[in-house]
Amino acid sequence: MENADNKSQAKPNPFRKLWPDVTTEEGRSEAIKAGAIALAYIAVSYVIVIALILTTGQDLMGALDGIEVAISLGLNVVAIVIASLMAWFLYKRQNFIIAFIGLAWIVLEVVMRLAAAPGRGIVVAVLALLFSINGVRGALAAKKAPQAPVGA
Repeated sequence: MENADNKSQAKPNPFRKLWPDVTTEEGRSEAIKAGAIALAYIAVSYVIVIALILTTGQDLMGALDGIEVAISLGLNVVAIVIASLMAWFLYKRQNFIIAFIGLAWIVLEVVMRLAAAPGRGIVVAVLALLFSINGVRGALAAKKAPQAPVGA
């Protein structure tokens, strides 16, 4: 016979972090945090690309020369700033539109990286995609959740 004490003593499910229950406040928060982590991953990946360009003179697609280096560095810096701001807005504001744009960006990143280097980084790509989907789930649930009155 199950009671409240048995439920509280149940073993935690390690996979619950990969697909949190967005019907609870804690689950929504975890899902949104996962989406922000996915966007932060994008920003960090562009930092790694900048380091690669500065150390070797080539990016993931091949060698760069002259003005291509400056353009590539500039575009990567812009991508880092945008991804970082989106991660912050998703984490702090729980913005559904930002979560959806982040999901689209992650999908494009995953497709491009798998096309450029098939078989490499598939686990990280799937985790980033899953985290981004969770961000959309959490932001949508937060948008639909009843808000507490401000003056109460």
